[in-house]
Amino acid sequence: MSAFVQEMASAIKSRTALPKMPSDLSIEEAYSLQKELVSQVSDGPIRGLKAGMTAAAGQKAFGLTHPLIGSLYTWGQLSPGATFKREPGVSLECEIGIVIDSDGKPKSAGPVIEVPRMAWGDPGDAKGANLTACNIAADRYIVGQQASLRSSYEGWRVRLTRDGEEVLDAPLTDALGGPHAALDWMINEASERGLAIDEDMLLITGACGGIHPAEEGEYIADYGELGSISFTVT
Repeated sequence: MSAFVQEMASAIKSRTALPKMPSDLSIEEAYSLQKELVSQVSDGPIRGLKAGMTAAAGQKAFGLTHPLIGSLYTWGQLSPGATFKREPGVSLECEIGIVIDSDGKPKSAGPVIEVPRMAWGDPGDAKGANLTACNIAADRYIVGQQASLRSSYEGWRVRLTRDGEEVLDAPLTDALGGPHAALDWMINEASERGLAIDEDMLLITGACGGIHPAEEGEYIADYGELGSISFTVT
């Protein structure tokens, strides 16, 4: 599979379509391929981890019964105010990101916009194991202001607008029951999958309000007192 992983890595680096994916990968095989892929694409230490397929509807669409975990590339981090181009397969997700210590304990938390790129060469490849193998479409992400992790996120919401029009309005407990439960799941899953936990890693905990195509426009993700993230898609 090394040649196949090299093809995937080349497609990710060149921002082109993924090669034809295997038809019969198991999840265990897919996670093994993911580790090899991340080592080729990351160009150094990873920035952290990401939870994917946290919603039941998404899991069903990909033939899954559980969430997935992947890695964040250090080169993918953007700052608020970033501008990036609309491209095939590029989407937006409103999330909470948590910075942890080497024991997996939270140090801070804040708004994050994930900008994944799901660029299948063949639409029929959109299956859970294939998504796992390509590192859950990890690409870029915008990290907002960090503060202390709150004791509860019940009642907290995020509202994303494009050119003043609402794209989503969702509770911050939407992904895996909220940041605390999501963090616990991610730490446990990282251990199960042999993924390292290091000081100051960023863990993004899943989409609140679903996944939305990155259409052209001026965006504001308003997390209330937690802060906001503005960005532009051209």
